[in-house]
Amino acid sequence: MLLKVIPVGLLSVNCSVLIDEDSKGAMVIDPGADAEKIVKSLEGFELLAIVATHGHVDHIGQVKTLKERFNVPFYMHPADTFLLNDPVWHGFDKQIGASLPCPLPDVELKDNMEIRLGKTSLRVLHTPGHTPGLCCLYSEEDKILIAGDLLFKGGVGRWDLPGGNLEDLKRSLRRVFSELEDDVLVVCGHYEETTIGWERKFNPYLKSMLS
Repeated sequence: MLLKVIPVGLLSVNCSVLIDEDSKGAMVIDPGADAEKIVKSLEGFELLAIVATHGHVDHIGQVKTLKERFNVPFYMHPADTFLLNDPVWHGFDKQIGASLPCPLPDVELKDNMEIRLGKTSLRVLHTPGHTPGLCCLYSEEDKILIAGDLLFKGGVGRWDLPGGNLEDLKRSLRRVFSELEDDVLVVCGHYEETTIGWERKFNPYLKSMLS
């Protein structure tokens, strides 16, 4: 599996483009902004699916654009559909150039379901807390976790936005850190990547949240 991580928009959302090099199939995860930059990354490959880790507008801002251009299914957990056209802050959708209204998901993500891209298999981990429907995508073969806004390098996702819940966030973090090994690469929803091991050792928020 080839992974391209493309920072998009004002908040540097990490849009992940997964590519199966044998079949030339591709999947886009969290297309929050900069649709043309994402489209350019797909040159030579066939887009097969769009996935949102959660429904916040900075992560779904260009789902509509890509769906209209490529006519492919959109995957998201149904618990976040109430967020799809919520700007979070007044005018924020316009500030980041979001293309709304965002369509409803064609395929509903469920915990432990498998999404296949050629030979690559991604397991869905439903990890609420930042939002009710936030899901991580885990490739066991490649040891890569696409974490959305569950976890950041040295931080964790906010729980004070619409649908956030601290106790759910703690449970989700406990699950991820109990199920995944230290050498798993974590693609965070924004900014730098990290590893499970680095966060277990150095993340100042996790000590209380994992206890």
